[in-house]
Amino acid sequence: MADRSRQPEVTVVIPTRNRKQLLRLALASALEQTGVELEVVVVDEGSRDGTAEMIRSLGDGRVRLVRHERPLGKSAARNRGIHEATAGWVAFLDDDDLWAPDKLLLQLQELRETGRRWSYTGAVNITQTHRILGGAPPRAPDEVAESLPRVNSVPGGCSSVLVARTALPADGFNPRYRLCEDWDLWIRLAKNGTPAAVLKPLVGYRVHGGNSSMDTDRYLVEIEMIDAAHGGPVDRITFYRHLGRVCLRMNRSGMALGHYVRAAAREPSYLLRGFPSDVLTVAASLEDRCREKLHLPRRPPRRDPFVAWKDEARAWIDNFVQRHPI
Repeated sequence: MADRSRQPEVTVVIPTRNRKQLLRLALASALEQTGVELEVVVVDEGSRDGTAEMIRSLGDGRVRLVRHERPLGKSAARNRGIHEATAGWVAFLDDDDLWAPDKLLLQLQELRETGRRWSYTGAVNITQTHRILGGAPPRAPDEVAESLPRVNSVPGGCSSVLVARTALPADGFNPRYRLCEDWDLWIRLAKNGTPAAVLKPLVGYRVHGGNSSMDTDRYLVEIEMIDAAHGGPVDRITFYRHLGRVCLRMNRSGMALGHYVRAAAREPSYLLRGFPSDVLTVAASLEDRCREKLHLPRRPPRRDPFVAWKDEARAWIDNFVQRHPI
């Protein structure tokens, strides 16, 4: 465990609102980081579920709670956390995500070796019961920096990024965005320098009905805002396919198919490239649901090209769950 008397190297910023049980797990994954002195700033957006009492019960002097009496939005909450930070590096962690225990250490090592000022890691998508839904190695740093105006290629949302406090723009996250505030900030950071990367699955990105990513109508508005602000052009086919995958994870096959059709309408060549496989994925999802309702055995899984990646994540997630049962 870190020495609480020492100056923190990293400030971890966690915005939260009425998710005490998920926050408890996210906090545990932050406080168990190895080899790094840290502080955690939890910005509570007017919770009424005993969040403050839970944090006090931890009895850990590294955790500070600041509170907005009414919700101001994640951008404002993260910006408040940045303002409260005392460390030279700032890491963002959403209140429903998890970190591998060496996540920050590996990022700091990579940042110091490369001399760069911000970094990301790989991630896997997990359920509320910590089952791994998917995940694959991310793009390399040069490719991420080049592609960001077109597609948000930083995995794991905010939870994978560690950045020098002095590299953050004075206005921080743009509160005009509710869903793409991280993407907008990554674009601005990349304009000032290529990120570093730890290409390991060090973030468990939780997928559930409370994810803001399910607000697809708002997403459509905000990608137009990103396009106008940064000149893109935003890759709308990739975006619609992403929404399709999000809907499939939530067992919303009809909505998923609708997004794949929208992708096909944007680019005829997609009808030959990705559309057939996406439709087959929707059909397979429907078949699995029917088999489940009829109590029939599931289809044999297709060969997974990223099984080793997911196994690497499963090792630390299973270890975490053993120590912190749901």
